[in-house]
Amino acid sequence: MKPRALFARSEGSAARGYRRYRGAKKPLPWYGWLLLSALLSALSAFFWFGSRRFAPLGALLRRGALAVSAFLSRLTGLIPIPLSEWLLAGLIFGVLIWLTVTLLRRRWAAFGRGFCFLVFLGSLILFLFVSLFLVQHSAPPLAQRLGLTVEQHTADHLAEYVAYTVEQTNALADKVPRSAAGDCDFGPFKSLSRLVQAEYDRLASENAVFAVPRPSSGKRSLLGGRIMSRIDLAGYYFPYTGEQIISTDVVDSHIPFDVAHEGAHARGIGPEDECNFAAWLVLKDSGDVRLRYSAWLNAYIYANNALFAVDRERASALYSSLPPEARHDLTVLNESLRRFEGKLNDLGSAVNDAYIKATGQPEGVRSYGKVVDLLLAWHDREAAR
Repeated sequence: MKPRALFARSEGSAARGYRRYRGAKKPLPWYGWLLLSALLSALSAFFWFGSRRFAPLGALLRRGALAVSAFLSRLTGLIPIPLSEWLLAGLIFGVLIWLTVTLLRRRWAAFGRGFCFLVFLGSLILFLFVSLFLVQHSAPPLAQRLGLTVEQHTADHLAEYVAYTVEQTNALADKVPRSAAGDCDFGPFKSLSRLVQAEYDRLASENAVFAVPRPSSGKRSLLGGRIMSRIDLAGYYFPYTGEQIISTDVVDSHIPFDVAHEGAHARGIGPEDECNFAAWLVLKDSGDVRLRYSAWLNAYIYANNALFAVDRERASALYSSLPPEARHDLTVLNESLRRFEGKLNDLGSAVNDAYIKATGQPEGVRSYGKVVDLLLAWHDREAAR
């Protein structure tokens, strides 16, 4: 009879022991993901409220966010395509595939652990959003940093300014390149984006407010341009990659302005009205007529829309004083926007409104139009000199 080994083990137990010896680790339990989620959520709240309540902390967080965002922007700027779209598409499809496979196989324990991991992932995304971008909303108002005095304006004062924007627009409308149909034809997007980048470099050398770490230039959407238009989005800033993305459906007359708007976000300006003002400020004195025209046409649109709300007759009269080229550009703009009207567009606008309000701008999408207050303040200061 063959003697039995004193410490004999079955083949299966030996294999399991071998795996343990190799150092295989157990997956993080479901409550581990939830604890990490709670920690990240607490840090997000601390950064958000701390940056608003304690000025030194806010300044420190904003400087750190600008440095990291600029580094990410320059890194992703080496790749010509917008990485943000691929990341978003991959995340959405990955979650859908996991959800479908897990539910079809009825692996409820795996579903529970996976759900806890998704909660953690959401907390991580929130933390990065707060620390890389949302803290910028704690900065002092741009008007204060630029030494502007924002006051209540009368209809007469507003009409005077609209007339000034009409004068500036009229001087440029027939000088910008146009197609045979009369539409603005500003050339390749990439060259326009680089020109806007150069204008920000110029402004940074003249004004310390804009002397921040330099991000890369804007990119045009590759996958989601039509989706952006459907949800009423001309562009967006993606803080996770530092990219500034512009929809493919933006009309040429507005491309420089929209690129400059998203570029302002990349340079640490949070509120939408301040980004609009920064876009106008950086383009209005450009040596390129296309950039100047985009600045003044947008200034006219915002100012005349504000005037239209209080004095339709004068707003209509000032519109009539625009040259045919500028009126044509406004018609092209309205027709482009009208193509995407519908329930999805309304939903996208409502989501954007809720998002802007959540960042501390109670006016929501109306905050874009508040740029008129800053435009008037700048105009009054320059007129007084």
